[in-house]
Amino acid sequence: MVKFYAATSSEVSERELSHMQSIRNLAAECMVLLENDGTLPLINPPRKIALYGNGARHTVKGGTGSGDVNSREVIPIEQGFETAGFTVTTKKWLGDFQRRVENAKKAYADKLEAVKREQGEGASVLYYLGNPFKEPHVQAITSADHQESDTDTAIYVLARNSGEGKDRTNAEGDYLLAEEELEAIRFLAKAYAKCIVLLNIGGVVDTTELRKIQGINAILLIGQLGNVSGYAVTDALLGKTIPSGKLTDTWAASYSDYPSSETFSHINGNVDDEYYTEGIYIGYRYFDTFNITPNYCFGYGKSYTAFSIQTLDVTADGEQIMVTAEVENIGKLHPGREVVQVYTSAPAGALEKPYQELAAFAKTKLLAPGEKEVLRISFPVRAMASYSEREAAWILEAGLYYVRVGNHSRNTQVEAALSLPEAVKTVQLKNLFRDTEELKEITQDVSPYSYSSEAVEKEMAKVMVLDSSQFICETAEYQKHRPLLREHAPESENYDGGCKES
Repeated sequence: MVKFYAATSSEVSERELSHMQSIRNLAAECMVLLENDGTLPLINPPRKIALYGNGARHTVKGGTGSGDVNSREVIPIEQGFETAGFTVTTKKWLGDFQRRVENAKKAYADKLEAVKREQGEGASVLYYLGNPFKEPHVQAITSADHQESDTDTAIYVLARNSGEGKDRTNAEGDYLLAEEELEAIRFLAKAYAKCIVLLNIGGVVDTTELRKIQGINAILLIGQLGNVSGYAVTDALLGKTIPSGKLTDTWAASYSDYPSSETFSHINGNVDDEYYTEGIYIGYRYFDTFNITPNYCFGYGKSYTAFSIQTLDVTADGEQIMVTAEVENIGKLHPGREVVQVYTSAPAGALEKPYQELAAFAKTKLLAPGEKEVLRISFPVRAMASYSEREAAWILEAGLYYVRVGNHSRNTQVEAALSLPEAVKTVQLKNLFRDTEELKEITQDVSPYSYSSEAVEKEMAKVMVLDSSQFICETAEYQKHRPLLREHAPESENYDGGCKES
């Protein structure tokens, strides 16, 4: 067995240097450009930058608890700009905030020590887990700060830390932006010719109030990029690397739009048990099926350039569906990479189904302006099956299955339809354990999301007929129950589990 050891030398190894360079080169692939009016990339950047926000000097590299990693050095965004040759002209503001953080950390450490002294070491650990450290709110940005910065370009780094032992809350300074943060960004948007907001976060934050602020030129979700964050961010802002990430979450317009918003974590007062009533309606499947418009949808992400996506063909057999699409960089100035996303919509039937589900995706190479690439994206026909709890099986119900192609969940076109004459089972399982209490899941009760050309696209779509008799049902094999578990096994009638012949 291969053994891995932590470095014991104070000298930085070639391995570490190589890994940090790889991270730096690849980091922009993860960044998601939410808004941009052409300000980014900074082609002719000023040599002075006004840098603000709680993440400018205290850049968050990763999560808490097991999400944390020990690093020899962490490069904050401030240092990244300075290494790139910029002069950060807001040292006084950053220094004032640093003192606020240091004072807050000292007060927190004193509190832990007091709990330990009064109640014992175990009590201080419990206090730490239940009351993790919270950074203080940022101080105001003043007219004097603006004048002393001596530049027309301001960058605000909004940071959030979360992870093990630190559940998110629907509160200011966490999911919601604190009023101090909003006031600071409003001031920057008015005072500076260029105002860029960087989101140094590991989870979703509310962007509704942020989007209302006039004068923000760009919003870039940088995420949490590890110990070379400062270098990676500077590279992306200058166009040395190109942001090409896509959202893996749906960013709602209101916290209450999320289906579990009333019961998650501390909200209902129960941190011991969590009941997930969403069922199949997780993320974009919920927002699309229940026709709720988000601020930013699943799969969304802009680029420094623009792309066209043309579906050349969709083919299908009994095993695979293949989508062939041509992507062209139709911009004039910048290279970029695009992600072609393929979604499928299953027919209405006895089983609940979301409006659409992501089936497959592929990313282009770095395309220069005017350059094209043909992508071939395939996925199994079986991937379109839905699960039946009653029959303990994955089932393709009869009807039309639509194939949609685009670059995010709210920007697709119906390109083909697959007709299945008869329902088929693809996998037969067994119900081994009964629920000890009934769980009521939400069900669709409204019309799903749609768009103006959808009906016409469905009518014009190429239709391919799938042969139901060609599907082979796989039956899962289980180990025999150990004697200690027999009393919990279901009755024999739930065990037949064979596949119905097509």
